[in-house]
Amino acid sequence: MLRSRGVKVDPRHIFITAGTTQALHILADLLHKDGCSFVVENPSHPSTSTIMMDKGYSCRWLKADGAGADVDSLDGERVSAVCVTPSHQFPLGGILPASRRAALIRMAEEHGFYIVEDDYDSEFRYSGAPVSPIYSMDSSRTIYAGTFSKTLFPALRIGFVILPEPLHEEWSRRRTFAGVQNPMLEQAALAEFLRSRRMDKHMRLMRREYGEKRCLLLSAIDRVFGSGASCQGDASGLHLVLEVAGLQCGKTFAAESLEAGVRAYPLIEYCHDGEDGENGFRSKLLLGYGHLDPARIEEQVRILHAFLARWMSRQARI
Repeated sequence: MLRSRGVKVDPRHIFITAGTTQALHILADLLHKDGCSFVVENPSHPSTSTIMMDKGYSCRWLKADGAGADVDSLDGERVSAVCVTPSHQFPLGGILPASRRAALIRMAEEHGFYIVEDDYDSEFRYSGAPVSPIYSMDSSRTIYAGTFSKTLFPALRIGFVILPEPLHEEWSRRRTFAGVQNPMLEQAALAEFLRSRRMDKHMRLMRREYGEKRCLLLSAIDRVFGSGASCQGDASGLHLVLEVAGLQCGKTFAAESLEAGVRAYPLIEYCHDGEDGENGFRSKLLLGYGHLDPARIEEQVRILHAFLARWMSRQARI
């Protein structure tokens, strides 16, 4: 954590998980307070709110914009925890400013709730100064959740949380009965990978590789779409948001685009309560590029452009 995120952490505060999903399952039960709600960003990945609601816990939505969670719109009363992705908001890609981070910390202290910081793909940053996690500003009310699924591979199923000390005992008790346990062999191999600093070398190579893919994708979008589209949220991570002028996505968009040979996900799929939001999410697409073959990126962009032309032409006739 000190080398990668600039945060000095007492090892006693770090607990191993089988990934962020398992961490959220345990945290939901650990942090739930009767009569209170979990606050989740809107839009956001559906897994967070699904985990909470499947357990019968109430969720409230916190609007997110191009700068991350809109903390000013948050009512801190009767909150179990606030779940945020401040380093690279999913899916919009915004980076939470220091002023919003400080406001969220003040609210957590005032109302006695915890901040669950999902440090989603923060390791891959391509422009601007590195952004420290909320945990570095306040470790008493912040729970930091990390995973190696992006930096190594999802099948490894190793993640971690950094917990304030008052939560240690109850976390350990619940973790014992949480099902999936991490095999010791994989943990030992990962520990050696980190200790030997081979992980640092691996990360440098990955940043360079993903950075090249990002540049190729941005250049291809500029050539193919011209002024008809713009990109957002690409300063870090492995995805960006493409806004296409005049586009109105429908429910079948993702499936039809996949049939056409390209993966593009409408942002409306990540909006909760069926809200389109004030940002015109129906004209915005989530494009992941970590898996792309660099030699085929422009071809894929042209396939997407052709599909969008057909989709928009058909929509205009309806």
